[in-house]
Amino acid sequence: MSNINLLVILVILSAGLVGLAIIFVGIRMVFDWRLAAIQREPDHSPLFRRKLNHLRKIEQTKHVRYLLLTCLMIGIGVALTIGSFLVLADDHQKLKTWTIKLEERVDNLEIQQEQLVKSIPLKKYPEEGIGLTDYEWDKLTAGEKESKLQEQMETAISQQSAPYFGSFDTQVSVTEAKTLTLQLKSWTEDDTSRDTIKQNLDAFAKEAEKISELTAIHVRMLTSVDNEKQVIYSVNYSREKSEDVFHKKNVSEQNLKNDGGKG
Repeated sequence: MSNINLLVILVILSAGLVGLAIIFVGIRMVFDWRLAAIQREPDHSPLFRRKLNHLRKIEQTKHVRYLLLTCLMIGIGVALTIGSFLVLADDHQKLKTWTIKLEERVDNLEIQQEQLVKSIPLKKYPEEGIGLTDYEWDKLTAGEKESKLQEQMETAISQQSAPYFGSFDTQVSVTEAKTLTLQLKSWTEDDTSRDTIKQNLDAFAKEAEKISELTAIHVRMLTSVDNEKQVIYSVNYSREKSEDVFHKKNVSEQNLKNDGGKG
């Protein structure tokens, strides 16, 4: 039995016991109130009143027993409630521990990925391209997008572009305005590698000119500095018509070595 099912059972039992205790107390209060009302009536014989007083004393003795039973039920209900909270606290602690381990594992994987990317030399973007035109872009720019197809395209483009952009964490999205957003997480540190990435991005945009569904490409290159993501390079490629070439606009670059920048 899982802790969640046990927690539900404990809560139901505690609520049931407290509910029964309230019902018992209510019944005894109503019974005592009714005897007191009958006793106040003036047209009763002395013998009836003596019997009524005797009956009320007997019932008052029962009140004590029911009071003890009610206290016991409420105590058990409180104990079950505390037990359910302890089960919940145990689950929370286990979840917290699991989350910490998962975060550590993700950090280790990111470090390994960074080392792997740095160990792979950047390649020059191939003249024949990486096959961007092979995808069904028309389905992504339609009124109803196919999320599964877009996810497959993002994964494929990320894997194919890794040797040219130095990133295994490429995020691709296409909006209804026929805009392709390309976000790279880069670990490049030297200027030569960054220049190679810029040239490859230009070649990427050149290949994307063949895709009539695209009229703009937004590129952002991110890097992690003190556990915070910073944009170290961004550029927009745009064109008016599908048969035009892309033009670079809004170029922005940040040099982390001297905290300078140019745009």
